[in-house]
Amino acid sequence: MLSAKLFDTRIKSEKVENKEKWLGYFIGPISVILMNSILSNYLNVYYTDVLDISGIWGGLFISAFPIVAKTLDVLTFIYMGIIVDRTRSRQGKARPWILFSAPLLTICMILLFVVPKGNDNLTAIWIFVSYTVFYAVAYTMYSTAHTLMVPLSTHSEDERSKLSLITNTPNMVAGSLIAILFPCIVVPLIGVNRRLWVSVMLGVAAAALPMILLEYFFTRERVTEQSIMQEETESEKISLREQFSCCLKSRQWVILMIYLILIQTVNAMFSASTFYYCNWVLGSYNDGYTQALFYALGQAPLGIGIVLCRPVCNKLGKGKAMVGGFVLAFVGVLICLINPGNLVLVLTGQVVRTIGLIPSTFMISSMLGDALDEVEQVSGRRCDGFSSSVMNCITTLMGGIALCIFNFGISRLGYQAPTETFIPVQNGAVQNFIIFCVIGVQAAAYPVIALLQLVSIKKN
Repeated sequence: MLSAKLFDTRIKSEKVENKEKWLGYFIGPISVILMNSILSNYLNVYYTDVLDISGIWGGLFISAFPIVAKTLDVLTFIYMGIIVDRTRSRQGKARPWILFSAPLLTICMILLFVVPKGNDNLTAIWIFVSYTVFYAVAYTMYSTAHTLMVPLSTHSEDERSKLSLITNTPNMVAGSLIAILFPCIVVPLIGVNRRLWVSVMLGVAAAALPMILLEYFFTRERVTEQSIMQEETESEKISLREQFSCCLKSRQWVILMIYLILIQTVNAMFSASTFYYCNWVLGSYNDGYTQALFYALGQAPLGIGIVLCRPVCNKLGKGKAMVGGFVLAFVGVLICLINPGNLVLVLTGQVVRTIGLIPSTFMISSMLGDALDEVEQVSGRRCDGFSSSVMNCITTLMGGIALCIFNFGISRLGYQAPTETFIPVQNGAVQNFIIFCVIGVQAAAYPVIALLQLVSIKKN
């Protein structure tokens, strides 16, 4: 099927061109990033506040199912990496899986919200199966391929840096939509009305399909094409253990993976608890402005980062820029901790924090490309699919662990779900736990990450 011209890339240039940058790497990924942002920030809210499943099996289900589902997801990420490395087609080895994932993501997004009610066991089974199929099949397929698009687009480090900046910018765009549209308009409008939630998510799912296809048709795997021309097909015969051994020879690869474990743990805790923090600690439930200000002002420096990131990284080097950035982010978190319930102080701290995170936000794809090139240099083999799988396994597992910790904590400490007629006040233990998940984890992790980057610079 993939040999048909209908499925050929629309990018013919041997160098990265503008329509590839903006259609394939900017507009195309926005839909899935938006979809994932909505699920990261609001799916758990839908489960706890709309479906009110916290009491199923005495709270055990909501505490345990994310880590079980994410563990299965890790296994499928590993398998998907093997599949990508063994894929040989006219369209490349990663791009075809973006195409195949498009309809699956749309269907599975809908299934996550049309949950049957009335029977706790049926509700639990539906949630577990739909959650697992979305993340372990559809999103795994897309994410494994998408992660590799920048590293496989070109061997040029400069071009990769440009593409890394562009392909990570949609995170800011999607974050802005989530920050302004959802807390100001959508969430206050739909409240805890299940029918309205389902309608909104149907619209999001339908809009995703054509945009995913844009990413497929307006990207190109030049590195894969060169490898095939040179008949470098050894990766088909390399076991996972051998690929792991090859990767361990690269200092850049090892440090990148340790860094990802730390930063993804922080990000997952932050995503799981931000809605609750804005509604129960920083402001009042669905007040229409607290969460919008927290996100919008907190993420605003990323707009400046689009312009400043590359010049700063070029002048200081990516490593030094990230060390300084995480030190500054730590200062921002300390400002928030002075009084976690003071909106002005917290917003100030969030702005400082985000300025510090600019290098790490935009350069991650470029860092992966550099690490993969070093793996090839020291071992003579490319381990693209395996490395993508490891990255996504880390993100997935940390997300599941964070959600389990958060759900277990609030359920054990006495979290009360709101209704359409009653908005409770959460007790002090719940509020303090939420503050720890949003701010405390960052305060603990950022100095460690800065030290890790500093060690990396000295060794290099």
